[in-house]
Amino acid sequence: MLNASRRGFLRTTLGSAWTGATLLEQGVLRAAAARSQAAGAPADLFTIEKMGEGAWAAISKPTTFINCNGAIFELSDGLLVVDSHSKPSAAAALVAQVRRSVSPKPVRFLVNTHFHWDHAQGNSFYRQPGSGVKIIASEATRRLLADGAAERMKAAVENAAKALEAAREKRASATAAEDRARLDRTIADTEAYLKELRAFRLELPDITTRGDLTIHDRLQELQIVFRGRGHTEGDISVFSPSRKALAAGDLAHGSLPFMGDGFPKDWPNTLGSLAQLEFAKFAGGHGGVQTGRVRMDQMRDYIQELTWRVGEGMRAGRPLEQLRKDVTPESLASMRGGYLEALTQGGPPERLAAGIASNVAQVHAKLLKG
Repeated sequence: MLNASRRGFLRTTLGSAWTGATLLEQGVLRAAAARSQAAGAPADLFTIEKMGEGAWAAISKPTTFINCNGAIFELSDGLLVVDSHSKPSAAAALVAQVRRSVSPKPVRFLVNTHFHWDHAQGNSFYRQPGSGVKIIASEATRRLLADGAAERMKAAVENAAKALEAAREKRASATAAEDRARLDRTIADTEAYLKELRAFRLELPDITTRGDLTIHDRLQELQIVFRGRGHTEGDISVFSPSRKALAAGDLAHGSLPFMGDGFPKDWPNTLGSLAQLEFAKFAGGHGGVQTGRVRMDQMRDYIQELTWRVGEGMRAGRPLEQLRKDVTPESLASMRGGYLEALTQGGPPERLAAGIASNVAQVHAKLLKG
């Protein structure tokens, strides 16, 4: 799923998703709940949380294949939805849930905050005949979505098939009832996901921007904002000034960041600029809704300190494996003040340590490229 230079749209599937993304997203991805269409699965894949009048966050519940968080903003004649998750069925599940519990208005706009598979692989659901949904992204995100998509999809299907076979082999030798039940859910999820991958069609944004874009509406003005390179080359966020609500994508969230496609030297400044928006609450691409700027500032400080530590180590001639051992949660000043506790939230401390080691490798690869 993850290489040192670039994760890429659709590159990630089951086996590597379990190892890589679990570390990077601090347990958001885990084999727990069945897919939305399966018998016995939870009716709702998301927890809907109000951020302001006409502004909601859709916090993803744990699933075998990670879904990003979403956000919903109400307009006078429809809705703007942020991100489309890892598959069309997840996008369909969110829209059904929104119609039940938020608003019956149709979706008018979909925003792809960036190109990663768990944020844009459900785009095709919004392109059903007659929907009229416009997809908005940065120019860079559109380019990155299109770049090598066919090759990545072929690799994704192959990797998913291999992971499915591995899960079946484990199921055949499993003796504990709990392990068998877990693997049964995993196999069912993987079969359904593979079926969606094989039927997948790429849908690209049809409205792009190089900077900011404003949607003027009598109910609330929405600003599509670009503040610089960070998690990817083209991250955008959605901000409602009147509701003081922000959907930040993966630029800022409540989990450990993935930095393989990132720009660690730029990212802290981008977050500093984003933090100047007058929001009271923000929903990131993963983790819960955040109040104020504390979590955004902590993430900025972590990325800045980690980049400095890795750079200093490289200048001193220390090899990557030594840096991965040296940079621990306890050694980072940015982990103090509650950030470490927020990232672990009762999970095993070794998971955070492994995630930071992965971040070290990702930053190291980026700094090698200059």
